[in-house]
Amino acid sequence: MLIQLLGFLETFLLVSGLALVIVALVRYTSRTKDYGSIIRVMVNQLKEGFSIAEFKLYRLGVMLLIATLVIRFVNQLLFPS
Repeated sequence: MLIQLLGFLETFLLVSGLALVIVALVRYTSRTKDYGSIIRVMVNQLKEGFSIAEFKLYRLGVMLLIATLVIRFVNQLLFPS
């Protein structure tokens, strides 16, 4: 039961985190028309910074992705295959 719950939670957090990061990047790209920003956001060299709403979406998405990694680690540690 716990294995299934952790598996579902892991998938949900991964998809949600990726969706939030993509939404933040799409909003930034549509606002600035800077189509190379998708690469530059990884090295923190954006021409214009994120707006507050874009920054919050991006950080929330990154936090969900980190939570996914933690849950994956716990899942593998407690229930090795």
